[in-house]
Amino acid sequence: MRFAMKYPLLPLLLLFGLLFSGCASSRAGDEHRQFDLADKPTFYKDQWVQRNPPEVYVQPLESATFTPRVLFVPFRVTQQLEDSAIVGYTVARVIWQTWSTMELFPFMEFTGDDTPYRRDRAVQLGRLRKADVVVGGFVTHVYAGGTAGDNILTVQIEAYDTYSGQMIWSIGQGGLLPGPRTNDYLLFAVKTRQPTNPIQAIARAIAGDTGKIIQSWMSSPPAATRAEELDESVKETLYPLPDPVPAPKRQDADRRPQF
Repeated sequence: MRFAMKYPLLPLLLLFGLLFSGCASSRAGDEHRQFDLADKPTFYKDQWVQRNPPEVYVQPLESATFTPRVLFVPFRVTQQLEDSAIVGYTVARVIWQTWSTMELFPFMEFTGDDTPYRRDRAVQLGRLRKADVVVGGFVTHVYAGGTAGDNILTVQIEAYDTYSGQMIWSIGQGGLLPGPRTNDYLLFAVKTRQPTNPIQAIARAIAGDTGKIIQSWMSSPPAATRAEELDESVKETLYPLPDPVPAPKRQDADRRPQF
């Protein structure tokens, strides 16, 4: 009889333990648990940026032979958008800040005084600022749904050798940050939440992916390394997205920088 009484008590003990331990909220990683004695427990999870692998249109066939001085200019928004100059400036600055944190280049200056990116103007400005490489780009699509809706950002990043005027890099990538979602289960609910500024969060994710590709160009072995071998090292940094760097096209071979 004593053993028969033990087992029915186990579910009750687990239930009381869950309720009393849930009177306060706790945070672990990107999850937040909130319990209420009058309602089911709710778990909050930060939303993540969904994105495709970066598309590399132009890239050097050889690694850099010296450390260039880089000038970063505001991006140009290609769609009709109110305050497009502010959007292009903000996205470019977020990518510049992320690359600075990754320490891609020892010297990388951001100029906010110039007009939105224009290839010829950017190369000319880079020469005036004594930069070896100028980086600009385009915001080809942006949809700002705020913290309550979906947010989309697509950019194309370009880099030019200021001495020869040749394109060194051309990389495109887009990201989606879905709006809040609620999954209601029998005993608990899971809700996702957005960061304070979703568009900047997407820009940071894109900057991280594209920065890893350019980082391999700067940190790889000297010029004997071929682009195909470089690609393998890049793939390992972008797990779990497969094949992020397509093989360069033949016509891009004439565009490699004269470093």
